[in-house]
Amino acid sequence: MLEERKKRFSSVEGGPWGCVVVLAAFCIQFLTFGTTQSIGVYNIEFLRYFETTAAKVSLVGSINLGVVLGTGPLASVLMTRWSHRQVALLGAVLCNIGLITMPFAPNLEYMYAFYGVLSGLGYCLVYVPSHVLSGLYFLKHRSLATGIATAGSGMGAAVFPVVMFKIIDYYGWRGSLYIVSGLNLHLLIFAALLRPVPKKFLKTIAAAEELQTLNVSKKRRKSEVNGCETENITPVNGQISNCDCNEIDTELDVNSTMLSADEKLGTYARLRKHFLAVFTIDFIIYWFSNICWNAGGAIVLIFFPEYAYSAGLSKENASITYTMAGAGSCIGCVLGGMLGNIKYFNRIGLYIGGNFGAGIVTLLLTLKVLHTFAGLFMISLVFGLMFGIILGLLVVVTSDLLGTEALGDGFGYLMFANGIGVFSGPPLAGLLIDMYGDEDLAMYLSGILTCCGGLTMCGVYVRKKLCGSRVRKEITINVEL
Repeated sequence: MLEERKKRFSSVEGGPWGCVVVLAAFCIQFLTFGTTQSIGVYNIEFLRYFETTAAKVSLVGSINLGVVLGTGPLASVLMTRWSHRQVALLGAVLCNIGLITMPFAPNLEYMYAFYGVLSGLGYCLVYVPSHVLSGLYFLKHRSLATGIATAGSGMGAAVFPVVMFKIIDYYGWRGSLYIVSGLNLHLLIFAALLRPVPKKFLKTIAAAEELQTLNVSKKRRKSEVNGCETENITPVNGQISNCDCNEIDTELDVNSTMLSADEKLGTYARLRKHFLAVFTIDFIIYWFSNICWNAGGAIVLIFFPEYAYSAGLSKENASITYTMAGAGSCIGCVLGGMLGNIKYFNRIGLYIGGNFGAGIVTLLLTLKVLHTFAGLFMISLVFGLMFGIILGLLVVVTSDLLGTEALGDGFGYLMFANGIGVFSGPPLAGLLIDMYGDEDLAMYLSGILTCCGGLTMCGVYVRKKLCGSRVRKEITINVEL
């Protein structure tokens, strides 16, 4: 009976609109991160035009990326009140308003406000709903679907630097921004394609996931309570009055049970339930890991074009080598999604490997023997590949740690962690360059921080070793309200 229901669930997941949403999410990330991650190409122009320091120029990109990622919780809150499509359309409008004002910028402070904050907020509101929605349409192929969607960010990072270099060379940095603004207007179209998941379909996916969780938990976690085998079931609020495993009905309507319980909870109890569902020990470890690798990765994304230029490459070759990070990221996102979609594959282990791989490659970037076009080309490509693997696993690892019910909230908090890392990394690296005049220090810092992201995530295995493997439950049994 269970196998028949699983087959029925897997046959309906996604559907034609699921494919459309994944494609729209891919295009949204192509434009969003293609623009934000390519701001490093403009840094060379800003340094000369405004005659300022590397730290101040780096703030333009770091504020933008920091707000893009750091305002994730706001996007999650809006998604609980509006549809994913409505939030994304609002974001598309805001980011275009911020971009169209950039050519009139009289100073860097102006750019901090309009490009950094306003466009950053807009990009967040269009990115988070598209990314979460692409995962909600799928269960069996969720990792692959989100990996394909995330590949758009790598493709954008591969294409935009070359395009921006050409249009800057022809139209100047101010004129080029009009073209970039025009391209970003397409976000309105792609946001409009984010059709909400049908409620009946969403319940089917949630029920299938719950059955899968129940089946896996019975195999992985068994303990003796009153002479019978039962799982670790954590109540949402209050105490569990009966642990008799024979009373657990695997055909329980999870959504109806949760909804009826929520209606009886007060504000404090709702908040308590929310934070207990999201901030598990494993997710907190994952949260800090994201701060580390985002701080390290953002340094490379912001400073690599300038670093390659100072290493002796021409502006054009520096832009070309920078695009390889985007190309590698595109491949890595799909590869990470495919590997993560394999049954019983260790996704957390792959995520940790991506962190260490990206960190080690960044440290190798400082070797002078590699400061050639071919050397920087390969370093950038491999870094992008490792970085893409991490990105391709973000949603599915969050889902593994929290479940579908808390995926939207959890991903919003995760974006906040990413924003902290992105906002703090580049200014610190710029400060080191200004103080010591050595750009290698920025890359050393980047590599160490990225490796720390992988090392921090190893805490999940340490926690499991010390406390045992605990399977999260999303059902409430005999709870005293």
